[in-house]
Amino acid sequence: MENNRKWVLLNSSQIGPMGRGQSGKKKVYEILVAENVITFSWGMAEKVQRQTQRLVCRSHQDAVRAAYEKINAKRDRGYEVAYAV
Repeated sequence: MENNRKWVLLNSSQIGPMGRGQSGKKKVYEILVAENVITFSWGMAEKVQRQTQRLVCRSHQDAVRAAYEKINAKRDRGYEVAYAV
């Protein structure tokens, strides 16, 4: 259990040259690290169904490092960390 970490990031959809999705809808991006496996899931916060991708890393440290890289990339695109556990 001590090797499990989770981050949830939120963003509002924007219509425009770089925006995608319906305007004003909240987007959620979840990152779960369990041992050396990262599970990414994303979609609209208003819906239960999410898209999912899994990435297997060499070690737990590599998985956490990759998770932080994704978090920073998402923050650069306007997402904010809602919570982390």
